[in-house]
Amino acid sequence: MSKKILLVDDESDILKEISFILQKKGFTVFTGINGKQAIELAEKVRPDLIILDIFMPCVSGSEAGKAIKQQCHLKHIPIILLTASIDNIEEKRLECMADDYVFKPFDYQELLKKIDKLIK
Repeated sequence: MSKKILLVDDESDILKEISFILQKKGFTVFTGINGKQAIELAEKVRPDLIILDIFMPCVSGSEAGKAIKQQCHLKHIPIILLTASIDNIEEKRLECMADDYVFKPFDYQELLKKIDKLIK
């Protein structure tokens, strides 16, 4: 059975690009466009990993990450932050309770290495 990845970003081009790459690598990909959907889909899908943009409408990625990690049945799910902001990234990662991060524009190989490391 393929591993499930929840990808949440408010930029449709990024969703399409990353989804395409992940599906080619054999992952099942679920997508959302805001933090509210991230929380709802994490509950419904129970993914093996979440890739989460920080700056999104409705509920920010930081708030969504915290909400997911504070639920005992979801807190084990690794989260990779996807962000264009390099300012205080380690602080943002800790605030969001994420396991790692990737900067936009990103290198697909770097993203895939981090995914493999977190969901062996």
